[in-house]
Formats: sequence, C-alpha cells, structure tokens
Amino acid sequence: MSEKYNGYTKEQLEEIINELRRRLNNEKYGLYFDRKATPEEVVEQAKNEIPILKRNASLDFNKGSQNHVLIEGDNFHALSALNLINDQNGLVDVIYIDPPYNTGNQDFSYNDKFIDQEDGYRHTKWLNFMEKRLKLARQLLTENGVIFISIDDNEQAQLKLLCDSIFGERNRITTFIWEKTQHFGRQKINYYSNCEYVLCYAKKLVDSKIKELLVESINSSLLDAPLYNASNPIKTLTFPIGSTLINLPDGEYDKTTNQLYFLESPVIVKNKTNVNPLILTFRSRWSNDTVQREFEKGTTFWVKTEAFAIRTIYHEGKTSKTSPKQLIFTNSNNPLVAESRFNTKVGVNEEASKELSKIVEQNSFTYPKPVSLIKYLLSMIYDPEADSFNDSFTCLDFFAGSGTTAQAILELNKEDGGTRKFILCTNNEGNIMTDVCYPRIKTVITGKRNDGTQYSDGIPANVIYFKTDFVKTSSSKDQVKFNLVQEVDSLLCIAEDSFIEVEQKDKYGIYTNSEGTKLTIIFRDFYDKQEFQKLELFFEKNRDKRITFYQFSTDNTVDENVFKSQKNVVIKPIPSKIYEVYKLIADDIKKEY
Repeated sequence: MSEKYNGYTKEQLEEIINELRRRLNNEKYGLYFDRKATPEEVVEQAKNEIPILKRNASLDFNKGSQNHVLIEGDNFHALSALNLINDQNGLVDVIYIDPPYNTGNQDFSYNDKFIDQEDGYRHTKWLNFMEKRLKLARQLLTENGVIFISIDDNEQAQLKLLCDSIFGERNRITTFIWEKTQHFGRQKINYYSNCEYVLCYAKKLVDSKIKELLVESINSSLLDAPLYNASNPIKTLTFPIGSTLINLPDGEYDKTTNQLYFLESPVIVKNKTNVNPLILTFRSRWSNDTVQREFEKGTTFWVKTEAFAIRTIYHEGKTSKTSPKQLIFTNSNNPLVAESRFNTKVGVNEEASKELSKIVEQNSFTYPKPVSLIKYLLSMIYDPEADSFNDSFTCLDFFAGSGTTAQAILELNKEDGGTRKFILCTNNEGNIMTDVCYPRIKTVITGKRNDGTQYSDGIPANVIYFKTDFVKTSSSKDQVKFNLVQEVDSLLCIAEDSFIEVEQKDKYGIYTNSEGTKLTIIFRDFYDKQEFQKLELFFEKNRDKRITFYQFSTDNTVDENVFKSQKNVVIKPIPSKIYEVYKLIADDIKKEY
C-alpha cells in the first residue's frame, strides 16, 4: 500500500475502503480519483479564512472608459472571492484558461512542489487541483456562458471526463484541435507533436433546442452555395427567364457534361443569361416552389460550366452562418486555414513567443498562446437571443500567465468597437505577474514599453489591480459579518463596475462608474438615522443617477421603505449573503476531505 497511508489505524483504512466502495456503487461510469489524497494547502486555508480581494490602486492605470480587472493571487482564492458577489445571473460570459499541462517537467506545482513523472499521485493531484477550480468557475458563468480550456495529451482524456462530470456531458460543445506548429522533424520517437486541444463546454447548451453559442462568420453573399444535395430526392426545377447567370458562350445547350444533372429541354444562352426557362432535373435541396419564391425575393442563380451544377446567389439581406471547424489549421497555404471574421488567420506557438518578446524583453515565460488563437475563439461568441455576435461580454482567465487573453480582448475591442471586458488572475510565481503579465497589459494599453520605447499607438482602457486577502472566521457569526463588511468594498465595486471613489466615511463609502451615471453606496453599520438623513440629501442631488445602496444586514433582510421616495435607488443586503456563500464553499471543501 502507498506510503501515504502509513500511520493509519485499521478502522481509518476500513473507512477509506468503504468510501471508495460507496462511490463505485453510486457512480457507474466516470472518472475515479482519490479526492482525499494530499489536501491542497491553499484550499485548506479557505476552511477558516474568507478569501476577499483588496484593491491596490497604486498599480491601477486609467487610459479610457472601459474597466478591466487584474487579480494577483492564488486562483482558488480569487474564484472563491468572485463567487461571493455572484448572483443567479452569473458574473462572466466566457472563460478561457490555459492550465498547467502536468507534463512532469516542472510545469505544475502542488503545495509548492513540482510534480514529476515518477509521482504516483501525479494525475490525482492535478485532477484535485482542477476540479475545485472548475466547480467554482462554472458557478460564475451566465446561462449562455461558454468555457474554453487548452490542454495537451498528458491530461486531455482525464480533463474531458472531469468536465463531463462538472458541466454535464450534454453541455459539451466540442473539442477543437489546434495545429500548434508548422515545423516538422525528429521531435519525438514514434510521432511528432504538432497539435493541442481546446475543450469547449457551455453552462447550459440546451433549452427547448440547442443554443447557437459559437459562430465563425456570417456570410451575406453565398456565391458558392450549391442546390445539389445527394441525400435529397430527384426533382425537376424551372428557373425563370433571366434568373440565371451562365458563364457560357451564346448558343443553345441541350445536354450537360455531368450525369448528376439533366436538361429537360434546350436552354438558350445570350449575354450570359437564359432567355428561355432553364429546366433541370437533379437531387435538389430546394423544391420548385422554393425556387420561385426565392426568385421573387431577388435571389438569382449561377451556372459556371456545361456541367450545369447550378448554385444560388442570394438576394440582398440573405445570410448564412458558418460554424467553426473542429480542426484549427494554421498553415496559410492550406485552403482550410482557420480565419476569424476579422480576416485574421490563427497562428502557431512560435508566433506567440515573438509577439511576447516584442512587448516584454527577457521574459522567462515559456509556451505562451498566440493572440490570434484567443481572438479567433472569442470572436465566435454568439448571442442566441439577439441572434448576433456578442461584442460586450466579460471574459475570465484564471490562469492568466503572460496575459495573452487580455491582449486578445483589447485588440478585438479596437477592431470592432466592442466593449468586452476581462478579469484576469495569476499568482506571482517566478515574478510572472510583475515581470510579464502586468507590463504586457500596460504596454498594450499605453503603447509604451517599460523602458519608455514605443510599442504601438495604444488601446484606451482602464485596469483595476487587486490582490487576494482574507478575513478570519471566528465562533461568533455576527463578529465575522462585522469584520467582513469592513473589507467588501473592492468586491462590490467589481460587481457594480464602479471604481471611482466619490466619498469615504467611517460608516459608508460612495463610488461611481467611469461615465458618472451610476452610484454605489456601501453602508457598513446598522441603521443610523442621522447618517441616513445625510444620504437622503445626497440622493436628492443625484436623482438623475442609478443608485445601488448596500445596507448592513445579519439576516439578508433590508428595509425597502427606507428610501421609498427615491425611485432610482435599489437596496441590497450585506454582508450576510456574502458570508452564506462562503459557508457553502467551505462546507464543500470539508466534504471532500
């Protein structure tokens, strides 16, 4: 038996065996791993300390109106803190992560120790690590939310089963295969590794029907849309006079060169069109009635050769959607190369390293993703209710690494005028935040590198900087809530997207958004008539603004009549709701261990 169980009593070992038996009996199919093996220290810490976020305004930079969030700290703590302000609608629309691949080559550390290939619990530790973070991440997604996870062969199979259990197998959209390099040679014995995977899941893929959440492009003119479909029955269609562009010399044609199409009568071509009805028999996806209706709407048709393989040229306003292909090809000479709707081809790993070196010199970050890959994935986010591309979503990346996701979001906004936002989290292991991620984002926004040299014209935006912190729990719930309410301003500012401080008092703080159209007031004490009267005067002066008023409450109740005359004020309770969410997270940890 593993040394892990040295020192256990007979009764303790029997309890472990019985627990495994219960799981095997209850779960007939799925992924099995020892969730109690080697508890993770940062997770254990959250049993007795409430993770929060503290703003470090000295590291903010304000260069626009769009607010983005950068969090330094362990991502389990950051995800826990974000869940404290999450509501039933979700906090983020998209998640992209590029987690450690667990290759055994010092790319994944657990409890501050790198996991090597000889570690018997190598896969178990990685799965424990990922499961806890993915569970918290799923809670943050909106109902139409989508998550992308980059991975390679080392954990791809395990990750799919893990995601099936967390997100639900029916919510799996697909697994993309990204061609990561064009260099070939003697890289490995027996095969050459030139691809990685991007697992893609939805929060809820099916309502009454499958939601359309990813669209590669929308075509408004389909010059190459054939009417032929081999699975359809044979039909005879009549194309009216002048309806068809025919790329043939003037003359009369009575047969085709393709046995799949049959001319029922000779057609006369003059000046590249048919001067009499074109009558064709073939396996068509349209009926004759559909041909006539579409012609009346302005649809025309096209014959390229004497094969008479007829195609449609849709009327103005007619569109069709292109779904992304599972294979993301990157060779520019390949006609199937993946390309975003902004005409940007997806690049390879070598491109990513060059991109980063242009921004941050002498960085130690290995294997970044190319910006073009992340832009391609994020450019496909589609709003099924609005039936249009979504260009105003919030994207979370809690394995931010070098900050590629932030650059992708900023560049997409510049290309189409979108208002996408990012929330990025990374620890500072190896100075990745201070030396790579933070300076990269700052350079992209300001256009200036750390050494003052010019990188670009910049992309106007604001970045609000936070670090993870903690509030200790105690035996007194009321004391914990009192301690907590003193520390929640940063979290509530994220929830309300209001980071500009208007006024700070002992009992309350007031914040506004970049446009000055919204106010957030955080009242840290019980009902205080004198202070409330002061605020009523403040409200009178700000009737033109939307106001969210957070009131201290130990039981999630608030007196909605306090400001009943102020129609522009919404009252919400704190910190009881935040504390209750924390208790759910802490209880879940205790169940696992």
